[in-house]
Amino acid sequence: MKRLLYIALAACGTNETPQPMPAPTLPECVPTRDGMITADELPIALGATVDYYTSTNTAVNLVAQNSIWDLAQERATDQVIALGPVALGAQWYAAQFPSGQFVVDAGSGLDGIYHQDAQALWLDGTASQADGANKTLIVYPTPLPVLRFPVTDGEMFTATVDFTATIDGLPFNGSDELDVDVTGSGRLDVPYVQFSPTLRVREKAVRRTGTASVTKRTTIFLFECFGEVARAESKQDETNADFTTAAYLRRFALGVTP
Repeated sequence: MKRLLYIALAACGTNETPQPMPAPTLPECVPTRDGMITADELPIALGATVDYYTSTNTAVNLVAQNSIWDLAQERATDQVIALGPVALGAQWYAAQFPSGQFVVDAGSGLDGIYHQDAQALWLDGTASQADGANKTLIVYPTPLPVLRFPVTDGEMFTATVDFTATIDGLPFNGSDELDVDVTGSGRLDVPYVQFSPTLRVREKAVRRTGTASVTKRTTIFLFECFGEVARAESKQDETNADFTTAAYLRRFALGVTP
């Protein structure tokens, strides 16, 4: 079975990354439905896209009821976007990321640069899509793991990296900390389709500089061979791990593209 993967992680947003031509060849992957996701079960389909419904400032219930998460409600305000990873190569910042393999649109004119191996999915840094006086370039001296393989219910880890960077054209010294816990396996309902078993991955990202810090929480639902089925992002400095208002909500959109 050929299934399309789009992996989107902490700080991903609503922008669409342009896709290369010709149409990509999708990797072969057959879900085993064994409750864990290995690196082979998250293949990177470069240049391919998945359609998602997106909305903002949306009420959500991220706590399963009888092992079911219900994100199936349709909303008049839903928009549809196509998202997917592209190869690292022609971007202005490409030479700064020798270990980078692919790029995912991170929203607000930013790209996240990643690579994947058998141990983890790694974030190498972030860069603005446009070069210039107001550019952003964050190159982590050591990559930050955002998923460790195999992804299994009950997994927890914390990773921190200190960095010196340019953000909006200004020098910046700080650190990024990512707390990840995989809490729950069950069925996820999105409009017109159900995925089972999905794994719920909760991320807490904290950026610090001096005594100041900014926190953002993200809940991602993953399915073998498909990748991200849904994601909910909190407002800034949310304290509840199972927040009830998503500043940004994204769900797989079945059969939208002709």
